[in-house]
Amino acid sequence: MKLKRSRMGEFVPVIKNEKIYYGGYQNDLKEVGVSKFYRDRSCVVTAFTNTYLYLFRPFEEFSLDQFNDYQYWFFKILKPKIYGVPTARVLDFKLNKIRSAYHLKLKSHILEDFPLRRKSLDEIAGFISRAIGQNLPVIFFNWLSSSVDLMKHHGVTITEIEKYNDDYKLTISSWGELYKISLKKFLAQKRTYTGLIYFERDDI
Repeated sequence: MKLKRSRMGEFVPVIKNEKIYYGGYQNDLKEVGVSKFYRDRSCVVTAFTNTYLYLFRPFEEFSLDQFNDYQYWFFKILKPKIYGVPTARVLDFKLNKIRSAYHLKLKSHILEDFPLRRKSLDEIAGFISRAIGQNLPVIFFNWLSSSVDLMKHHGVTITEIEKYNDDYKLTISSWGELYKISLKKFLAQKRTYTGLIYFERDDI
């Protein structure tokens, strides 16, 4: 199952140095003066920027400056702390500022996975599939990761989920590149917090 625009060059294409990137890259916030300390903690800012542009600016390409205009705007609203934007619920709460200021109905759906209340592989895959089936990107949070290093203290955007025997393969946008990871392998490792959130667009 895929977003309608999930391929390279379709999913939030950002053009930098004549190369097309798969969504944005948090380190590009250096171009607008954000320090490395806060750039390193802005992965969820980038993931939400990807999601917002996919929903509200479909079928468009973005220069680095254009993407950064949005990315820096969300950076100032979300204000990552020393721990970044740590959970799906924190992101949702911080977005109330956008909902209020721009009269924007952005309905959220959240699934959270904690050590004492673990969700099953099929529960998590089902949540992701419901979003992707509605052409809605999913923001994926994680704290701690030893087996899937890509997801260590990170937030990314999920664009595809594919059933593969007894596993699910996820396609994600991270650091402006396309990656694929095993959901089964990811869930089998030691983790503290894992969260997923997607948004339905509804303009007033």
